[in-house]
Amino acid sequence: MRLPITIGLSLFLLFLAPQAFAKYQNPEWVEVSPGGESFRVSMPNQPKVEAENVGAFSGNRYVAPIGIATYTVWSLRNINYRAGQDTDLYLDATAELVWEGLLKPAREALDKKDRLLAAMIYEKELPPEGLPGREYYVRVGNITGITQLFVANERVYVMLAMGVPEGDWPREKFFASFQPPAVAAAPAPTKPSEIVGVGPGTGGSNPEDYNRVFSGREVTQKARVLEKPEPTYTQSARKFGVTGTIVLRCVFSKNGEVTNLRVVSKLPHGLTQKAIESARAIRFTPAMKDGQPVSMWMELQYNFHLY
Repeated sequence: MRLPITIGLSLFLLFLAPQAFAKYQNPEWVEVSPGGESFRVSMPNQPKVEAENVGAFSGNRYVAPIGIATYTVWSLRNINYRAGQDTDLYLDATAELVWEGLLKPAREALDKKDRLLAAMIYEKELPPEGLPGREYYVRVGNITGITQLFVANERVYVMLAMGVPEGDWPREKFFASFQPPAVAAAPAPTKPSEIVGVGPGTGGSNPEDYNRVFSGREVTQKARVLEKPEPTYTQSARKFGVTGTIVLRCVFSKNGEVTNLRVVSKLPHGLTQKAIESARAIRFTPAMKDGQPVSMWMELQYNFHLY
């Protein structure tokens, strides 16, 4: 069952009495482990299997409706996958696949007004102990839901649970049941402490070693910012409603350069890179220690809000 059909059904279901939803609250779920696949998931019934081909991605779609909600899993292979590619960029591209590919037929079935209100909004990065993944809120017509997407080398997994907003249909049970394949060489998520630009070393711990990097408490006069360019939103970040704060740790070096950039807290869809570019363009006067210019650790925060 494609989402346009589900959307049509939801228009009718919105007028049902609350007791009509009761039988969907605790359906008898089954474990789904398709032959030829390497994942497991719980769904309210045995899903219908359909082939899916969108651009460089091909595979299967597994759909299990329960009347007021539809649960879908896509298991796809990316023929353009290249080993070692950036995980965050890969997840960005997968989000584009979901919105501009997998959900495009459902959006095109809406009238013009509802198409303008349709949205896929970034929620969070998924826990690092599994495959690299993300969660987004989705609204298409009169139904809403959540999608979670994961990447495992050339394999891409997309889970989507959508239904009538007022319906008390299970969501967490579906997502919590997903067991992805064990992938030894899966692309690792970008670590918050990853160095993205390396400058002079920190030197020794001798307080009279003016070549080391000092903390703000150790210097006589802290570095003074002269110009701090603000990063701009990327088109992709606006599209997916990304908001939040990026935190960077860096060194304001004694020679006037921003070095040793480390990402402490990141955001997707190009915003972290925009923050890094802005940080590197900061102009400042170096910190001073006993009358000499020295390098000093700094923490930078960039807030992104949509107005």
